[in-house]
Amino acid sequence: MPLSLLTRARTALEQHAPGFDARLAALDYLERESPASNVVALFKQYGPVGLLVAASAGGRGASIDDAVQVQIALGARSPSLAVASTMHQFSVASLVALTRDGSGAEGLLLAAIAQNRLLLSSGFAEGQSGAGILDSGMQAQQCTEGVRLTGSKKPCCLGQSMDLLTASYTRQGVDGEELMVALIPANSPGLSHRPFWHNSALAAAESFEVRLDNVLVPEKMLFSAGYKHQLGEVQMVGFIWFELLITASYVGACAGLIEQVSDLQRWTAHHRVELAAKLQLALSALDGAALDVERHPDDLAAVLARLLLVRYGVEQLLVELSDQAHTMLGGMAFITGTQSSTALLACRGLQFHPPARLAMADNLDTYLTHSTFSIAGAHP
Repeated sequence: MPLSLLTRARTALEQHAPGFDARLAALDYLERESPASNVVALFKQYGPVGLLVAASAGGRGASIDDAVQVQIALGARSPSLAVASTMHQFSVASLVALTRDGSGAEGLLLAAIAQNRLLLSSGFAEGQSGAGILDSGMQAQQCTEGVRLTGSKKPCCLGQSMDLLTASYTRQGVDGEELMVALIPANSPGLSHRPFWHNSALAAAESFEVRLDNVLVPEKMLFSAGYKHQLGEVQMVGFIWFELLITASYVGACAGLIEQVSDLQRWTAHHRVELAAKLQLALSALDGAALDVERHPDDLAAVLARLLLVRYGVEQLLVELSDQAHTMLGGMAFITGTQSSTALLACRGLQFHPPARLAMADNLDTYLTHSTFSIAGAHP
């Protein structure tokens, strides 16, 4: 039986992508999560690709709350797809933020994404050891046509099915290092992908190493996201969408594991309700975070600080919840199959997404004591 705590999320997914949840549910869980899975292909064809694109441009024009609910629903069916689609959705959200200050080219691109069902992969937050979260692994060489980029992103979700890669690089501006966004067609000469992901968990997210070798990006596909030392709205919006949607994806993954416990009526009613009570805490925390974003558009730095606190709190809660749910599914489920252990591992991925909790401790402590916050200088 379906878990009632997922009804709201599945209703939102059905509203924005009719029949898509049923298509996912028709596949066996391990089939959805295998390296050969077709969940990304299904998402491209039937999923909410234009979720955050305005309805006037052919998209769904979803609210923040609806976007969070959609990711929860996707996570419950396929954690791999939820994580992969988060990279697409937050890249789209960043483009939406760019359109407010841009000349209009970004708006045309957003319409193309929604109408042609284009998938965007993210080359942000490369996560190099010792590098800051806003540092880029791309080497840029200016040329008359635009810029030539060389470097790699690993892992890169949607590395095989992407239509466009959104990559970042820095250039020296008048007031310091400027963070630039390059939109690169997947079929660009010099762009390639190689196997990288070797874990059975989240194996269907198409996490490849994407390499750029002297890839030319025309000037019209280059956009400024502001200076690294003084984060602009575009950067803030991107971080907020990423943290909100990636957290929702893993909460959904954990909810899917708990749904198995509920469906099989494992242990006692008391134990199942105890599990559900803690899951509701995570769901309600996401509700509050989404509402905070919606209500305080003029104080994005503080919103991001509170959102990170929610994320790290949920991160710890998911460890406890997934452990308990896995235990309740029992030793025979562990011995005779890999579904429960694969689902357990999938619930643990949130801690590996940037920025790490330890890396943000000083930044958030400053917010707690001085009410000021900046993510600049943080490490993945």
